[in-house]
Amino acid sequence: MTPYYDDGKGIQIYLGDCRDVLPGLGPVDHVITDPPYSEYVHSKSRAGARVLDNTGFVADFSRAVDFGFDPVTDALRQALAGICAPRWTLVFSDVESTALWRDALVDGGLEYVRTGAWVKLNGTPQFTGDRPGVGFEAITVCHPKGRKRWNGGGLPALWTHAVVNNRGGCDPRLHTTQKPLPLMRELVSLFTDPGETILDPFMGSGTTLRAAKDLGRKAFGIEIEERYCEIAAKRLAQEVLALV
Repeated sequence: MTPYYDDGKGIQIYLGDCRDVLPGLGPVDHVITDPPYSEYVHSKSRAGARVLDNTGFVADFSRAVDFGFDPVTDALRQALAGICAPRWTLVFSDVESTALWRDALVDGGLEYVRTGAWVKLNGTPQFTGDRPGVGFEAITVCHPKGRKRWNGGGLPALWTHAVVNNRGGCDPRLHTTQKPLPLMRELVSLFTDPGETILDPFMGSGTTLRAAKDLGRKAFGIEIEERYCEIAAKRLAQEVLALV
């Protein structure tokens, strides 16, 4: 199996469905990934928009979000749950789906450890105003049964970072559900060690791989959309980025 991109130092991208690619990959130490959102998120998500009519009046309204990919299915969730890395597995999801991911990962042979949270600074507000907005995304944290170790000591599973947008910040928005690079660097630092290999079977624009490269880890990324493989390859072709 030929990688779409290989930096020659342990960072590789594969184009395809992760269910087809995974059997041909070598061993990994950790899984850190952000799979497609649930049907609930796809049906409920809204974004702000502004329109100018022919009278010159500007109206603000909300519109349904097109994420550019289909929601996660039970089959896809079970396929990911079948990847038993020897150490940590971290899976991002909407909070409403955490129980589904927990059950799937436990059924796949892992032990549930904790549900963490990425608190989203400057996130999208609740446009209707009749209920609280979404303030965080869940991170289901699992590990094989037995002794566990991470680099965070007694820190809580709570990470606060601004969302990625094109209104400034250290990283331009290249994907509809792109995670902040500082967040992924923090998770990679806390849960993995230098030289270890991370798998991201839903790579998107390659932020997890970028964090792995910056921190001296190896990584495999799998992405079904070639345009995102190309975006990720360009990001990874850059030299190691300063940790600021």
